Amino acid sequence: MEKLKTLLHIDELGKWRLTLTNAKNLIEDVGFENVILEIVANATAVQIFDSVDKSIDHEMPGLLKQMKELSENHVTIIACRNALKANLINEELLPEFVTVVPAGITRIIVKQTEGYSYVKP
Repeated sequence: MEKLKTLLHIDELGKWRLTLTNAKNLIEDVGFENVILEIVANATAVQIFDSVDKSIDHEMPGLLKQMKELSENHVTIIACRNALKANLINEELLPEFVTVVPAGITRIIVKQTEGYSYVKP
């Protein structure tokens, strides 16, 4: 089986549970060895990484744990630098499993030109 190159795009804070469930379901269905998966977060979705205000949503610590577990299974978690700045989030305080790119929109477009399937839960 050819690896399924997949990009999950999240731009709303409230869609993390759905996005991570999509990632988990894909991996469970075809096996992590058959997937190349990136999750690109921009806009308000990056607020999940705000180390100052975890009171926004009581689910955040659990969702961050799920992200870390996915990253340990070769899922790349991407945060948009522009969105981090717009949401006043210090890039240096992000979890170690998060990769920052200058612009999430550019990452999405580049990955699509590389043959990634685009999914926006």
